[in-house]
Amino acid sequence: MLAWIKIGAVVAVIAALVWSHRTAYHAGRAVEQAAYSEQIRKENADASEAAEEWRARYRLCTAGGGLYDFETGACER
Repeated sequence: MLAWIKIGAVVAVIAALVWSHRTAYHAGRAVEQAAYSEQIRKENADASEAAEEWRARYRLCTAGGGLYDFETGACER
């Protein structure tokens, strides 16, 4: 009878360790995914801002009668 109690206790400890490690793994993955999503959001915002700046320079160049050189990124008047 005492052997079954010891086996049950060992199984319970192993089950608790499996549960705790699995929970910690999933929490770590969630943090990693959130950081990755934030990085993508920031890169998208930066790209959007850069595109808007380019668009403004292009429009200013063409509105002033210039020719925008796409290779150099400069306005030739």
